[in-house]
Amino acid sequence: MPKNVKARNPKPNENWKPHADDKKPIFISRAVDEYGLNLYEFRILGHVSRREGPKHGCYASQKHMAESCGMSQRMVLEVLRVLCEAGILRKEKSPTRRTNTYRLNPGSKWKHPKELENIRQRKKSPQTNTSQQKDKQVSESNSLESQDKSENNLLTEEELFPDPWE
Repeated sequence: MPKNVKARNPKPNENWKPHADDKKPIFISRAVDEYGLNLYEFRILGHVSRREGPKHGCYASQKHMAESCGMSQRMVLEVLRVLCEAGILRKEKSPTRRTNTYRLNPGSKWKHPKELENIRQRKKSPQTNTSQQKDKQVSESNSLESQDKSENNLLTEEELFPDPWE
């Protein structure tokens, strides 16, 4: 277990009722299953997916997500960053709420799974040296150029969400 995650389980709801037998409680596309998400990313993706509405998206606070998913707020923040940078989720500033709104992106917006580990490794660290800041600016401009070139690496919707009956 990562260092910044406390070993805790989400609290069960006392008013829990079993799901109706005539409906599947959840459907996970094979593409999502094979994308390479870790347990925390998969859990937050499931939570956002469940909470997202057509008008408002998922506007649960990081604190609420942490409590619901049984992880620290810091881990929720990091997971949301990774999912947004990977193109799986998009973050929208809400004009009326204090919390951000998260929405699922269509499969065509997702970056290739090969990029996921690099995205996880990127950390926001304070830059103290001006030469480090210049290096960062140069690498960011190179990253933007390579991002333009890597748009061809995006998966098609058919690759991400194949017909489950095939």
